Amino acid sequence: MFSLKNVSVNFGEFTALHNINCNINENDFILILGHNGAGKTTLFDSVSGKITPTSGKIFRNTQDITKMSEMNRAKFMSRVFQNTYLGSVATMTVAENLAMALLKTKNAGFKKAIKNYPEYLVEETLKPLGLRLEMHLNTPIGQLSGGQRQIITIIMATLCEPDILLLDEPTAALDPVSTENLLQFVHNFTKNRKIATLMITHDEQKAQFLATRLWKLNKGELIEI
Repeated sequence: MFSLKNVSVNFGEFTALHNINCNINENDFILILGHNGAGKTTLFDSVSGKITPTSGKIFRNTQDITKMSEMNRAKFMSRVFQNTYLGSVATMTVAENLAMALLKTKNAGFKKAIKNYPEYLVEETLKPLGLRLEMHLNTPIGQLSGGQRQIITIIMATLCEPDILLLDEPTAALDPVSTENLLQFVHNFTKNRKIATLMITHDEQKAQFLATRLWKLNKGELIEI
């Protein structure tokens, strides 16, 4: 479980987050709503360790991680951005990108990770999706559709078996069909692996079937709906 206790973030005289108190439990799927500038990205930056709160504390179970670096938090936390080109290398193939992600979890050499990748993940992860992504292992990821790239990016983000996954508007740049496929994938993937997930979205109607909880940020203040 993760918890934020009296977390505030100030940028000069501007208060981006004000006295945030919340708990995030295993298998929670929390949708985060709010207008631009409401504090959503600042919340993710605080949880991920990109910034340190001005005041308050962040806990992983009983461990105070408030001042833990972003790199160290990446061992149990993953973040996916709305830009489908972030989180992967466009000129590398799907297999190479996934092998690169495996390096973080298996402590193996790149060639070994590439060799072991198809046997390890095709049957367990790609084929069950029914999206034929296994047919694109040797395709540069930059040649895939936005929806396909984002799905691969999310798979990469979860290879380290994180406790928590932060999704920052993952469907913002996608067409309606890709959006539907991605949301269904995220729902099944995180539920089956019991990954606590926070997702920022402006499209509450399309994403609401995912949610176990709804949060709304307004002028840096958090309300659970």
